[in-house]
Amino acid sequence: MRQVFYLMQKEFRQIVRDRFMIALLFVAPLVLIFVLGNAVTTEVLGIRMVFYDGDRTPFSRELLAHFRDSRYFRIVGYESRYRELTRLMDRGEAQVAVVLPAGFQRDILRGSAPTVQVLVDALDGNSAGVALGYVTDIVRRFHKQAAVSMPLPVIPTGGRRVAAETRFWYNPNLESRVFIIPGIMAILLVITTVLLTSLGIVREKEIGTLEQLMVTPIRSWQLIAGKTLPFCVVGFIAAILCMVFIRIIFGIGIAGSILLLAVESVLFILTTLGMGILVSTISHSQQQALFIAWFFMIFGMILSGFFIPIANMPPLIQVLTYANPVRYYMTILREIYLKGTGLSDLVEETVALAVFGTVVFSAAVLRFRRTLR
Repeated sequence: MRQVFYLMQKEFRQIVRDRFMIALLFVAPLVLIFVLGNAVTTEVLGIRMVFYDGDRTPFSRELLAHFRDSRYFRIVGYESRYRELTRLMDRGEAQVAVVLPAGFQRDILRGSAPTVQVLVDALDGNSAGVALGYVTDIVRRFHKQAAVSMPLPVIPTGGRRVAAETRFWYNPNLESRVFIIPGIMAILLVITTVLLTSLGIVREKEIGTLEQLMVTPIRSWQLIAGKTLPFCVVGFIAAILCMVFIRIIFGIGIAGSILLLAVESVLFILTTLGMGILVSTISHSQQQALFIAWFFMIFGMILSGFFIPIANMPPLIQVLTYANPVRYYMTILREIYLKGTGLSDLVEETVALAVFGTVVFSAAVLRFRRTLR
């Protein structure tokens, strides 16, 4: 084990001397968490809205106040002519138009469903769907509030009024960043471990130090252990830094077991290290290694459910995601971080991650040993 220890010392010294690796280890987590945590969001704020009130009653003005007080909408105009709504939306001055026809308050007082027309600019389909959901929610809450404030009908003797109460678990404020930020840790580990491992080994190929190690009495397994263990430690340090930055910047702590998250992270790092070694065995230059590693990282990130829910993908693509280890680690992160889920509920993901790690790392080691002969 002395040879392995000396090799690890050599690798750590080389990592410390490389400014790019140091920046990737310490600066990248902070930048990724801060930028992606604030930029990647499913919320749509400041939606430009124009309002047409054909009823002009206290109820219609109260509904308008609900939209005006919402942080999701910004009222840009009140039109008295219906045709102006289309013109404003065609010119891009408004994204949503709400139309209240005459008889809006009368329908509510009679107990019938009032009619509300919503025109949405669907050039951006995702934003249009989110905006329509906001409008629907505000109108529904207003109608419920108006119904409660009206005189109640007579309830038969012995009857009880049923009231539904909605509660949101794990994310009471429905903030999208609470769901997205834990997933950044998986993206960060993929970037650091795959890039550092592949670039580090390929660089030694280019400068000839790997060939010098091959002619020494050191055994192949000792060389592989001495080359990979330092990057495993580096990946684990990156994970710890990521958790610390998430806590400091966004105040999001781990609801579950830190020990379980550490074990799952080691399994995932084992997989990404194997990918990095595989990339180094098929690359002859650092530029080539960077390109191949970037391809694997893009595939892993897009099909992990980080940006787009897997359930929204086509059936064929959903099948392909099962071959992506980032998918399982992404689920594990969110379950432990937000819900405090234990190992008993993560058996499927843990087994899949362990199988992927064992297979990928073993294949990478076997191929790497062949290059040493």
